[in-house]
Amino acid sequence: MVPKLHPQWEALDFAALFASDAAFVNTDSQNSILSSEGVLTHEKIWEGAREQGGSFNNIMRLATECRVSAMPFMWLRYDRFIGDKEPTTVMDAVQYRHWNASYEGDTDKKAWEADLVDEVKNFMVEDDLTLVYPGWSIFAGTPVDRWLKQRGARTLVLSGYHTDWCIEMAARSARDLGYMPVVVGDACGSTSPLHEDSLAQVNDCYAPVISTDVAIAAIREGRERTKRAMNDA
Repeated sequence: MVPKLHPQWEALDFAALFASDAAFVNTDSQNSILSSEGVLTHEKIWEGAREQGGSFNNIMRLATECRVSAMPFMWLRYDRFIGDKEPTTVMDAVQYRHWNASYEGDTDKKAWEADLVDEVKNFMVEDDLTLVYPGWSIFAGTPVDRWLKQRGARTLVLSGYHTDWCIEMAARSARDLGYMPVVVGDACGSTSPLHEDSLAQVNDCYAPVISTDVAIAAIREGRERTKRAMNDA
């Protein structure tokens, strides 16, 4: 469930935010989370995700609308196995070793875990950017900030997994870097109650949290305003 918009965000004009300088940013729509064969199958985030109203169904609805508005697209992926090969600290090493102690996949299976699901790969176009980010934040150790600046993006339409890790961290980091993140809450997913708690925390502190339906309506209204302005010019 998407929390009620915090009063601090009520004065925002979402149609205006989405009408220009906006980018679609999605985290971790990948096999490890969205496949029953993925390493995180026990979290059961994949169950119902593709059904009407499910998190991934909403991601693709949102992506379709953002595509109509010709937003730049970024599909980011997390590889939990990087730490196996390149631990940065002792803390990294012990954490990754604990996570992966019982994993029996080979190199090809590990690469599959971090790959985007087929629905996203079939949706992508040549200009969409995808990369693996190595830390908790999509901005740490990646060219994400530079890529967004090169495309003139200020508003980030955020969706993906996990709500309590990568989405919340992305919203926090984005605000610190001068972006205006908007989290589309029902186009995100995690385990309960972490999903709900994280959306509430983000909404209270870092960024507005809205539903897919509200986001789509605002994106469409932004396009209509742009058309009217062009016709009146």
